[in-house]
Amino acid sequence: MNAQVHNRLVDFLATYGPVATSDSLCDENVRLAEGEYGIASISTPAPRLQDIAAELAGDGARNVILTGTAGDGKTYHIRRFLEDHHPAALIGWPGAEGVLRIAMPDGRELRVIRDLSEISDSEKVAELASFASALLGEADERLYLVAANDGQLLKYFRDAARSGGPEAGRYRMLHEHITEMLRAESETANGVSLRLMNLSRTWSSATVDAIFDAVLDHPDWDSTCSGCAVATGNNPCPIQLNRSLLMASNGVPSSFRRRLRESLRLAAANDQHVPIRQLLTLVVNIILGDAKNADRPLLDCATAKRRAAACDYGSTNPYNNAMGRNLRDDRRRANRVFGIFEVLGVGFETNNLVDAMLVQREPKQLYATLFGQEPTYGSNLFDPLRREYLGGGGGDVAIRNFRRGLEAQRRRAFFLFPDHSNFEAATPWRLTIFHHGGEYLGLLDVLEANAGRDVTDAFTRHLVRGLNRALTGMMASDDNHLWLSGTIGKTDDPSGRVATVEAVDRTSSTNLSVKLSRDPVTLRPSLGVAVPKLWEQSKMPQLDLRPLLFEYLMRVANGSLPASFSRQCHQEIRHYALVATAAIRAMHVDDEPSPEVVRMLSLGAQGEVQANRIEI
Repeated sequence: MNAQVHNRLVDFLATYGPVATSDSLCDENVRLAEGEYGIASISTPAPRLQDIAAELAGDGARNVILTGTAGDGKTYHIRRFLEDHHPAALIGWPGAEGVLRIAMPDGRELRVIRDLSEISDSEKVAELASFASALLGEADERLYLVAANDGQLLKYFRDAARSGGPEAGRYRMLHEHITEMLRAESETANGVSLRLMNLSRTWSSATVDAIFDAVLDHPDWDSTCSGCAVATGNNPCPIQLNRSLLMASNGVPSSFRRRLRESLRLAAANDQHVPIRQLLTLVVNIILGDAKNADRPLLDCATAKRRAAACDYGSTNPYNNAMGRNLRDDRRRANRVFGIFEVLGVGFETNNLVDAMLVQREPKQLYATLFGQEPTYGSNLFDPLRREYLGGGGGDVAIRNFRRGLEAQRRRAFFLFPDHSNFEAATPWRLTIFHHGGEYLGLLDVLEANAGRDVTDAFTRHLVRGLNRALTGMMASDDNHLWLSGTIGKTDDPSGRVATVEAVDRTSSTNLSVKLSRDPVTLRPSLGVAVPKLWEQSKMPQLDLRPLLFEYLMRVANGSLPASFSRQCHQEIRHYALVATAAIRAMHVDDEPSPEVVRMLSLGAQGEVQANRIEI
C-alpha cells in the first residue's frame, strides 16, 4: 500500500492563507518562499504590464505611477516589467537602494521606486525636485516608474508644498492635479506628463480565473499527490476533494467557482474591490480551510489524513471556508474578501422553500438538484444532523448542530443551484440579500456588449416602474413613462404626487426618453434622461445604479413598500428626481413666458398614472 505523501506545495500555499504569519505580504517574500519550499512560482496576472511598457517607450513616453490598495500587485507589476525589459536591473533586487536607476537604450534614464512608503525620508527629499520636473514635462532625459498607495502619494506632494520655499507652488500644483485624477478616476490630465494607473480598477473575470488556475493547475498537485494513499482511499482527501470542486468535471465548468466569480463581480460593482493577494487567500482557504482548531485554520497533509480517517468533513467544508467560517471573527474581518459573502448573507438569508426542502425533502425535484451531487458535503454530512434533530432526542446540542447544518447547506445551495429553476425561490440569488443579483449581472453583460435599446428595454421597464412607485408612493403599474414627482414645500412625507415637468417617455425618439447606459468611469449601469440628437445637448444627471439601488428598485417594482426597504435608497432617488427636474426645466429657460403648470398625480383604474394639470 502506498504511504502517505507530504506535498510541500500545501505548505507553500498556506503562506498565502489568512494566517498571521503569512509570508505573502510582499512580492519579494513570495519569491523567497518559493526557494525555501522548492516550489515552482504561482504566476498571477499583471494586467497593466503592456500599458506600462507602452507608456515608458517612444517619443511620447510618460512617467508611470501605480497606485491602489495593498495587495493589488504594484511591486509585482514593476518586477515583471523589469524581467521583460531590463533583467540586469533585477540582480540583487530589491537591494538597499530605494531608487533604482536604469540606463535606457534611447539614452534616457529610468528611475524606479518600487514602493514610495519604503524609501527613507532623505531619499524622498533628494528625489523630489527631479520627480516633480519629470511629472511637469520639464526633464525629457528622465522618466519615473513609481509604486505608491493613494495616501502616500498625496502626502508626499502635500508635505512638499507646505514646506515653503520657491518650489512650493509647483508641488502644490502637482498635488492638485493628482488629487483630481484620483477623484475623477482619470489616468491622464492636461499639464502633467503622467499615466496614473489605479490597480484597484483592474479587476476582471479573466483576472479571477487566472488566479484560480494558477493555484488549481499547479504541476506539483498531480506529480506529488498521485502516489498518496489518502488520495486513493475510500474516504477522499479533503484537500484534493475541495480542489476538485473548483475544477471542471467532464468538461462542465465548476458551478462553485462560477458563483464565486459572480459574487466578486457584484462586489466590484459595489466598490468592494478585492486585491489579487486577497483572491489568492480566498482560493487557498477554500482548499485548505479547517474549522477544527481556530489557532491552526489551515490543513496540512497530516491533518488532512486525520480528517479523512475520522470522516470529519464538517471541519473542512469548502462552502463554509469560502465565507471564512474556519477563522476567528477578528481574523475573518481582517480579510476583506470574506466580508463580501458576509454582506451577501450567504447561509443566513432564510428561504422558506429551500429550508422546507432541507427538512422535509420536498419538493423531490429540488431535493435531487442539490443532493444528487457530490455526497461528502451534501447528504453524508447533513442526513445525520437531520435525523438527530427530527428524532428529538439530542436536546439543545442537536438543535444547534442542525441549525449550523442548515446554514452550511444554504451556502452549498447558493454555489450549486443552477441560474434558472422551475422554482423561483430556488434560484441562487434568492439565498442572498440581493435577490436580483443575477439580473444585475445580466444587465452588466448586455451593457458591456453594447447591446441596443431593444435588449435593455426589459430592464428599463422594471426600473421605471420601480422609480414611479418609489417617487409617488402609489402602486403604479406605469412603466411607459417616468414621472419625476416630488412634494411642494417642506414636508416629511416620503412620497410626492406633484410633478412640475411632463412625464419622460420611456422609448421616445423625438422627445426626452429614458436611457440605460454604462458609466465610462465606474463601469456600472446608470439610468438617465436622454436628449434627442436634434436638440441642443444638455448635460443630464444620471442615477448611478449600484447593486443595492438596483435591488431596491427591482423589489419596489415587484411590490415592496419603498420606505420599508431602504431609506437611504429612497432619499437618493428623490434627490435624483429633483436634479433631473431642474435640468429639464433649465432646457426651457429661453422659451416664451407661459403660465406655470403643476401636475397633480393619481392612479387610474388599471394602475396607470394620471395627471391633473393646474396652471399657476
